[in-house]
Amino acid sequence: MLNIIKSLASGSKAPHQTTPFPKMRNVVLDIMDEGRRKNTIHLPFDADATAMLIELERINADRASRITLTSYIAKALADTVAEDPRMQAYRKGNELVIFRDVDVSVMIERKVEGTRMPVPYIVRAVNDQGLTALDATLLAARTMPLYTDNGPLSKLEATFFALPRVIRKIVWFFIRRDPHLFRQVAGTVGLTSLPSQLPLRAIGMPITPMTLTLLVGAISPRLQLRDGQIVEEKIIQMNLSADHDIIDGAQMMRFIERLKKRLHHGTMSV
Repeated sequence: MLNIIKSLASGSKAPHQTTPFPKMRNVVLDIMDEGRRKNTIHLPFDADATAMLIELERINADRASRITLTSYIAKALADTVAEDPRMQAYRKGNELVIFRDVDVSVMIERKVEGTRMPVPYIVRAVNDQGLTALDATLLAARTMPLYTDNGPLSKLEATFFALPRVIRKIVWFFIRRDPHLFRQVAGTVGLTSLPSQLPLRAIGMPITPMTLTLLVGAISPRLQLRDGQIVEEKIIQMNLSADHDIIDGAQMMRFIERLKKRLHHGTMSV
């Protein structure tokens, strides 16, 4: 009987190849495991990409190195959170721990073990940085070697994510119960994005362990009525995700309005 089963199994296999599952893919698996524990709500919205790009051109005028759109959005997000730090509060028992510094965990696509995958990189106290310093930090994170002490996917993180899942789950048990420890390993707010250069109108809803996460979608054209004239403008789709245990929908709406004003008018320090 066993031989029959083996024969059927071997005969049913289509042409294929087998490759090892990348150990560092555990980064994504652990993030999703922790994110599924949250009562996350999502609020998609559009922002005026035309106004943002015009403001970015103004900032980049006469500059040797150009500020990227990702850095511009990250700075706007951090400054808007700093206005209302409750948006990055974390629960500890019957208390909320509300941090002053906005530590942004930015997902950066890097090649790891031969496969391109998102890797989190934490930029500390973005609300106290200027755009120039922030942009230089994010640019370095995209190019610096992995498995170093200060870069994305540090040597310690690589060792941790190579551990068996049962051991990692024990460690995460203690991390998620201490907001200060969670901040050290994950930051306070999240920022992720879809490839903006692709000609697709798309948005996503991330599985995130953060109290607040902004996902930036694609830029696409849209017809708008402005001053009685139909004009084509560029819009960028975004999604704000929040832990509903801490943040309500009305808070998210007010936060989005403040964020859009900052994005459109560029009140960040350079």
